[in-house]
Order: sequence, then C-alpha cells, then structure tokens
Amino acid sequence: MVYDKKIVVIGTGGTIAGQSGSAEDLTGYQAGELSIDQVLATVPGVEGYGPFESHQLCNIDSSDMTLSIWAKLAHTVQAYVDREDVAAVVITHGTDTLEEGSYFLHLTVRTVKPIVMVGAMRPATAISADGPLNLLQAVQVARSPQAVGQGVLVTLNGTINCAREVVKRHTTDVNAFGNDFFGHVGFIQAGAPHFYYQSLRKHTAHSEFAPLTVDELPRVELITLYGGIESDLIHRVLQGKPRGLVIAGLGHGILPEKIQQILEHSEIPVVRASRTGYGMVSTMPSDNRAGFIVSDTLAPSKARLLLMLGLTKTTDCKQLQSYFQQY
Repeated sequence: MVYDKKIVVIGTGGTIAGQSGSAEDLTGYQAGELSIDQVLATVPGVEGYGPFESHQLCNIDSSDMTLSIWAKLAHTVQAYVDREDVAAVVITHGTDTLEEGSYFLHLTVRTVKPIVMVGAMRPATAISADGPLNLLQAVQVARSPQAVGQGVLVTLNGTINCAREVVKRHTTDVNAFGNDFFGHVGFIQAGAPHFYYQSLRKHTAHSEFAPLTVDELPRVELITLYGGIESDLIHRVLQGKPRGLVIAGLGHGILPEKIQQILEHSEIPVVRASRTGYGMVSTMPSDNRAGFIVSDTLAPSKARLLLMLGLTKTTDCKQLQSYFQQY
C-alpha cells in the first residue's frame, strides 16, 4: 500500500536504543545509545509503511525523564500532529516511565491522529531483541484507521494498550505491559492490528489540558504508605510546601488514623490512591469531611500527573475530584 502522509518517529532513548558489549546482557546495558535513525534501520520491512520523518528529542534512560522533557515532548508532538502532511506520530521511550509519559501526552496533546508509544525490554544488542518487532507493530498500529481518536496507545509484545490504564508489571519480561483489571485494547497479529474496545474517559481531542500551555507544573509529591509508617515522614514532605499530595494508601487507599489527621489539616489537595495496583478507590464519608480526592482507578503515578494538570486550572477539591471522574 502507498501512503500519502508521513508517520513522524520521535526518539527519546530507552532500552530500545540501548547497547551492551555482550549479546547475553539483558540488564547491564547502557540505554539511549542508538539514534532514532539507527533504531529504525534495525526494523526489516518498516519501509513499507512510510514515508517517515524522524526527530531525536533526547536520548536518555527513562529513569532520567523529567516533567520538562515531557512538556517539550508534548509541544513537539502537538506541532507535528497539527501538520497536514502528518498522519500519525510514533514515539520510542524507555519502559521505566513509559506508563507516565504516555498518560501525560494522553492529557496534553489535542488531536484525533494516532499517537503510539513503544519501547523494549531488551537492548538492541541482545539475542532476540524485542525492539525491532515492537517498533514495526507500533507503526502498523499508527497506520490503522481504528487507532484514530483513541488517544495515546502503548504497543509492546503484540499488545495494544490505552495510556490511561497501561502499567509496567514485570521487571524484565518482554510481556511486561498491560492491565489485568481492564485488559488490552487490542492485539497485533499477522501484521494487522485488531481492536476490541475504547476508553470512555476524556483524552487528547477532548482534554481541557490540551494543548499544553504551561512549561512548569505545580509540584505534587507521591508517598507510598506501609505498615508502621511514622508521621514525621509526612511532616517532612509537607515542609517542602508541595501544591498537592498523592498518597498510595493501603488496600482501598486506606490511611492510618494519625496520617489522616495530619493530612486533614495540610491545606493542600490530597488524593487517595492505592498501592495495590488494581481496583477502584471510591469515596468514603471521611473523604467528604476531610476534603480528600479519590483516584478512581488511576495508578498513583498517573494520579500525580492528573493532579498537577488539574492544579493549573483550580484548587477547588470538588472540581479536582471531577477531573478524576472524567479522565
């Protein structure tokens, strides 16, 4: 098939661009070594889905990713999708923060054009490197008419995932990404993407946070609770004067009584999330009294991003809660 419009492939580094001196080394490699053009050159048959335009935004380990880089990425993607000659954007990204980076773009880029994020669990030099196939399948998804209007999608190991729900659930396995609570959006088989559902939550073209108009976001901290946590940790975080706080609580986002009392008087928006990784955190009577916000089904790291963006619009906890019910 001949395509008239381009796919823009943006490189940010990660394992997919990683190298090691040994083909057997799957963990001690250096991420972000190959350029995006070099990564594309490792993918047999990808030229059949062109034309392409490449852009090297950065070349880093995604553990070094920052909000300022994600903001730059959002502005860059917005500029490309606004062009008439661009059909879709594919972004290579390290997997350690891929779930956060994808959700950030899901909220801050205004478009119906496909945006597909992809990474790898093995470096380019590894035996059975997964990057080339993952990137080819990301391009196949980007060319699919069914990807239009689905927001940011994450494609690895033959699966298609919604940026809102996807989580990294394994340290090294190639099948590291998915969501056991919601499942995959679809799959790629025999070179063809197959979609089965769409997220009903707001994103991209319907997001009031898109296009991104700020370069610096309000500071929001994330604390994971554990049995026996001492209150001085909470006090130290609050002394740093964050604009908001996300608590990855126990079970159903539960807070120990002494922690709850401190946060009730913190005078900043507090989001209750869960450290469990799956399930909904729903409103309890104590939330109404304390003015707490609940994360719905968002992972704590994603709840932090939504709270940051929400705080650019309002500090009213009821309005902030409505964002968690919509996005």
